Amino acid sequence: MALGLAGIGILALVVMLDVAADVNPAAERAKLQIEAIKYGLGSIAAGGAAAALLLAVRRQRHAEQVHEHTVDDAAERRVTDLYTKAAEQLGHADAAVRLAGLYALERVAQSNPKQRQTIVNVLCAYLRMPYTAPADAKADTASGSTPLTALPMPSGQPLPTDARNPHQELQVRLTAQRILSAHLCLPDDVEPRQAPSITPSPHERFWLDVDLDLTGATLISWDLRRGNVRNVSFDSVSFLGDAGFGETTFNGEALFHGATFNGDALFHGVTFNGEASFSGATFSGIAGFSGATFRGIAGFLRVTFNSVVGFREATFSGGAWFPEATFSDNAWFSRVTFSGDAGFSRATFSGDATFSGATFSDDAGFDGATFSGIALFPAATFSRDAAFDGATFSGVARFGEATFSGVAKFGEATFSGGAAFHNAAFNGTAWFGEATFSGVAGFDGATFSGDARFPGATFSGDARFLGAAFIGDARFPGATFGRPPLLEHVSVTLRDDREDAWPRGWRLAPGASTGRLMREELAIDTIEVPPRTSVEEGG
Repeated sequence: MALGLAGIGILALVVMLDVAADVNPAAERAKLQIEAIKYGLGSIAAGGAAAALLLAVRRQRHAEQVHEHTVDDAAERRVTDLYTKAAEQLGHADAAVRLAGLYALERVAQSNPKQRQTIVNVLCAYLRMPYTAPADAKADTASGSTPLTALPMPSGQPLPTDARNPHQELQVRLTAQRILSAHLCLPDDVEPRQAPSITPSPHERFWLDVDLDLTGATLISWDLRRGNVRNVSFDSVSFLGDAGFGETTFNGEALFHGATFNGDALFHGVTFNGEASFSGATFSGIAGFSGATFRGIAGFLRVTFNSVVGFREATFSGGAWFPEATFSDNAWFSRVTFSGDAGFSRATFSGDATFSGATFSDDAGFDGATFSGIALFPAATFSRDAAFDGATFSGVARFGEATFSGVAKFGEATFSGGAAFHNAAFNGTAWFGEATFSGVAGFDGATFSGDARFPGATFSGDARFLGAAFIGDARFPGATFGRPPLLEHVSVTLRDDREDAWPRGWRLAPGASTGRLMREELAIDTIEVPPRTSVEEGG
């Protein structure tokens, strides 16, 4: 701009002098020449002044930028210095110095939001260091007499020369855990859906969007209730005491591969927005997942539940995979919603397995599963195929009022106790080929809209189909009955293409306007009927 003003001044001077040269008389010409020189020099001077002002502004801006960089560099150096000193304190032999280092790191992170993930990484790295809890702490925790967090720091005991005092180190680790919990758990007045709107600042105690990597750590009485974190790794973690995650929100991956929960594991009301994987984990105490929400894939491959496990009213939006899982005690899946595939292939249920009112929107796989206790599926809804091929039911299997919209596969299944399918609805094919029923097989009031196929099935106890409705074909080729099957009041949908194979001793009544079955008395006379026992009568 300054050069433009100077150029305009020179141009104006030349033009005005040229105009003045043609003016007469000489006196007027000289006057105009003087005015032209005056205006031209003024414009040049103005350009010079503008240039000087622009130079001054640039110098000022440069000075301010240098000052800002100096201040930022000084702040960065101060933070780095504080961080370095605090980190060095964590390696000190004295527990008090290590505690001071933890609190110093917390202050650095609180005052500098950009450094929070780095500080959390340091705390996690410290907790990942090898550690063996004191023997008395393990004993107290196992017996439930004294919580780990209540153990006092010993006094008057010299530090070992070759290792840190385990009791003092316990307090240091508990402090590191409390720092993480204090800043990763939402305040009581903040809902999880409000967390993303929180602006990080030195005055905000909650730290948003933090990752945790605690792979292989030993955590004592871990408490992250109402936590809100991003990606977490608890792979191979050993949880001593109870582990509390109630109402926590995991916004990224939540990995618990091979983790060991020595106390109760409480995940009530937890939200997993990404993948949740517990493959190979061991739960020694109660495993509570009631009301949990799994929006991604939930993996529980070969998980061992040694105590009661509860998934009541949990929601699985992605696949729920429990293949080869071991349930040593009662397993509760009442009113659970499985929106994706549900896989329990070769799972072992040693206690009662309760799936009352559960909803399976996609394929449900229980093939090869073992149910040693009562298997409860009353009022369960299977919207697609339900596979129980080769499953073993040692106790009573209850599927009363269940709905099977796809193929119901019970081929080669073994029912050692009673099998109750009263009022069940089979809207697709019901396949019970080679199935074995050692106790009462109850299908009273069941509706078979698709084909009902029992080829080669074995009924050792009563086979009850009282009041059942067969809309599709009914086929019992090769089926064996230890007692005459009960098919009174059965209704059959008449059509020309029916291909039924009814049990021996029963056939469609001729000339009936509505399909019903009748006994063939001569055939019944040839069947040996064993006496009923009190156990079978009550089954």
